[in-house]
Amino acid sequence: MKSNYKKILVFLWPYRRQVIFALFTAVTMTIISLIPPLIVRAIVDRVIGEGRYEILEALLFVLLAVPAVTAALRYLNAYTITRVAQRVTLDIRFGLYRHVLNLSLRFHGEMGTGKIMSRIMGDVATIQNMINLQTITMITDIVAFWFALGACYHMNWKLALLLTVLFPVYFLNFLYFAPRIRATNSAFRRKMDEISATLQERLSGVRLVKAYGREKHETRDFMVQTRQSLTHAMRSTMFGVSSTTGARFFQGIKNTFLFSLGCYLVVKREMTYGDVTAFMAYSFRVFQPALNFTEIANQIERTMVSVNRIFEILDQDPEVQDRPGATALPPIVGHVRFEDVGFDYIPGKFVLKGIHLNVPPGTTVALVGHTGCGKTTLTSMLLRFYDVKSGRITIDGHDVRDVKVKSLRRQIGQVLQDSVVFNSTLGDNIRYGKPDATEAEVIEAARIAEIHDFILHTPDGYDTVLGERGIKLSVGEKQRLGIARAVITDPGILVLDEATASLDSRSEALIQKALQRVMQDRTSFVIAHRLSTIVNADLIVVMDAGEILETGRHFELLSKPGSFYKHLYEQQYAALTEQPEALQAAGS
Repeated sequence: MKSNYKKILVFLWPYRRQVIFALFTAVTMTIISLIPPLIVRAIVDRVIGEGRYEILEALLFVLLAVPAVTAALRYLNAYTITRVAQRVTLDIRFGLYRHVLNLSLRFHGEMGTGKIMSRIMGDVATIQNMINLQTITMITDIVAFWFALGACYHMNWKLALLLTVLFPVYFLNFLYFAPRIRATNSAFRRKMDEISATLQERLSGVRLVKAYGREKHETRDFMVQTRQSLTHAMRSTMFGVSSTTGARFFQGIKNTFLFSLGCYLVVKREMTYGDVTAFMAYSFRVFQPALNFTEIANQIERTMVSVNRIFEILDQDPEVQDRPGATALPPIVGHVRFEDVGFDYIPGKFVLKGIHLNVPPGTTVALVGHTGCGKTTLTSMLLRFYDVKSGRITIDGHDVRDVKVKSLRRQIGQVLQDSVVFNSTLGDNIRYGKPDATEAEVIEAARIAEIHDFILHTPDGYDTVLGERGIKLSVGEKQRLGIARAVITDPGILVLDEATASLDSRSEALIQKALQRVMQDRTSFVIAHRLSTIVNADLIVVMDAGEILETGRHFELLSKPGSFYKHLYEQQYAALTEQPEALQAAGS
């Protein structure tokens, strides 16, 4: 727990002056608020007991002034600490988001979007509550404790000694319940991670849910998971309530016992009525920190769970980062070499083995093979989404690990099978990789991608706002938008990963026309299952089980006896020729 607080202090350090001011006002406010019991004692013993009415006016003035002064200090304190809490929360959330974006694809694949969102939003908000509600409270409680305990010993050391002996009972109560609260809160947060991940998946795939009529099933599944989280939440709440109830029960017994003993000491003339009144008030302030600490134990434990979950991400180091002394990659010609490249996702299980490939500038390379043979992994190495485990990849003679990652990726354009479209304007989606692109550059990129005419027919042209995940666009329109986004950066190398998959013939024709323009005079890597789309490639690389089996042009590979490429091509051709017969049989 100490290390967790130290980590939070790193974020608080830039606001140390505001925190010190908040602590100063809190301590001052606490000390002033401890004055009234002394005033009440003076009124009971001096004014009522001894008849010294001449001091009553001054005492009442002080008694009335205390709430006014403490209210003003409380306002300053609350404003300052709330502002600090919000700024720190913003810093943590921003730092966490920035760090998440810099982490490797491996991390994102293992953690999942729903869990990451739960930590960025939910867990960071929990820390804000800690700063707002707990930090200053604990400081003021410490000041109140020592001031009140000293006052109690001053009035009657015997009664104060008994008070001190009873104090550890509160902490025994807390020590019993704290680990149980922590464990149940951990279980609750883990379950909420699972729910967030499921929720994110189902809402993003709502079209599929509706298509298969699974609304009731998904609702029932969500209800089951929510009830399971409720079980953990209720257990945590019950432990917290039990802890608080035990503390309050002991508080009541303690007050009754001390008051009775105080009255006895008044009879024995060891204390005055005013002393008993003040002592009871201060005894409450002595035990209030323990009572407060018990009551916020649940929140403290929940906060520590959230801190652990946040720093579980922040303590992760990016797998891919700039080496010391890395330089910017100069404008590239596009000569790419893979030299004995090997890679594994799981140590010892290589998905790429001994890859040797020389790609001259301006070459269109088609990567073909069965699913899982390593095609996408190979291009991921080029973009440094992952680093090679053996061998090296060079661009124009520069090892990609020796150049700055941003300078590398700025010169490589990528179009995926499912182009990501953000909920912003068409123009902003195109200029995403080049935010400072002019309107003319945006339009030119759209023309090259064969989407300019479509954009002109939208309600607001390039200022048309798209829905979430580009719901207003067809698959083909998304792909052409993705091509325009890649083109606007004028990349020296282009990676097309199944860019024409799952398209109708008209959309595919438009995209193929766009791609011919885009790939001209550029080094291009084309990943395709549909072999008919890559017959004109300069070089076809046939892969299987992470190895290169053969390379060559389309007709060269078809003419080779026993060619693996020929086998793949014939399989696809046979499947296409059988489709009309299958349809005819289904119709009959």
